[in-house]
Amino acid sequence: MTYKTLSQFKAIATAIALIVGATSVAHAQDVVIASSGGAWQEAQDKALWAPAAKALGITYAQDTFQNWAEARAQVESGKVTWDIIQISLADEPLAKAAGVLEQLDADVYDKADFVAGSSTDHFVANSNFATLIAWNKNTYGENGPQSAADFFDVVKFPGKRALWNQPGGMIEVAALALGTPRDKVYDFLSTEEGRTAAIAKLAELAPNVAVWWESGAQAAQLVKDGEVDMIITWGGRVQGAIADGANWAYTFNDAQLATDGYAVVKGAPNRDAAMAFLREMSKAEYQAHLPDYYATAPANLKAFAVANYSPEKLATMASAPENVAVEYPVDPNWTAQYGAWASEAYDGVRLGN
Repeated sequence: MTYKTLSQFKAIATAIALIVGATSVAHAQDVVIASSGGAWQEAQDKALWAPAAKALGITYAQDTFQNWAEARAQVESGKVTWDIIQISLADEPLAKAAGVLEQLDADVYDKADFVAGSSTDHFVANSNFATLIAWNKNTYGENGPQSAADFFDVVKFPGKRALWNQPGGMIEVAALALGTPRDKVYDFLSTEEGRTAAIAKLAELAPNVAVWWESGAQAAQLVKDGEVDMIITWGGRVQGAIADGANWAYTFNDAQLATDGYAVVKGAPNRDAAMAFLREMSKAEYQAHLPDYYATAPANLKAFAVANYSPEKLATMASAPENVAVEYPVDPNWTAQYGAWASEAYDGVRLGN
């Protein structure tokens, strides 16, 4: 556990009995929430957790983790210490099937307030982001790769590439580079022929991949240092590097629109408080402020009206209508069905070069 923040009690205890009573109520409502650390966790804390906890008059503690499998270990050991975890929509079916997630109370969120399919009965979205193509302007100027096909075209765009060391969004971009329409990516990859062709396309590109990045922090550093000429990574990392002075550009064209959110851990010691916390922090008035602290877009669609973002700000958001029009949404059901295959096949490409 990294640190703990206690909310202020609204009433001042005038006797020891009242103090003890107030303390016991606060501890009964404690919630432990785990996220992925760094600037993203700080943004969630400032925009969502702290104000929501203050509104509810509850306490919360924070922890960090890198994979939902860590929550699975808690559940399987019978020693659950986390109540809420940050998780991606793509991982939700896997965690649900593994028995790691509690079903959310029906009133935690209103599905009408979120992009269709972006929240489930075990998961509520907090943000939308893009896995996108970015390029070094010192190499290509403003005329860098504008599509998946461009990224894979080593003749038109010679240079060092960087891809994630995990398959998410990487196999899909290979399908796009083969000419698959964005709305047919997962149909294509649901066929054996499509999967084989996508892996072959990646294998063809692999000799030009200088770095298989392992973390968002590493990807951002590659951009800042200009170690590669183009990269496919999370938009927030690229935007953050550009804000810090990196001479790079990016496109939402052919980007994967993905969703992060929260789930309650099965057997959470403070289940009811966790549900209340999720219910509060999922409101538009909190999510509207996430982009104030991190380059992301709120998942609650009402947040756009609450914040009234400028056109310039909207242009940087993955879920802005004009950007959604040229992206494809991640399909968590495909990941659930073919995730094991994807990991094995992708590792074969990476480790073979």
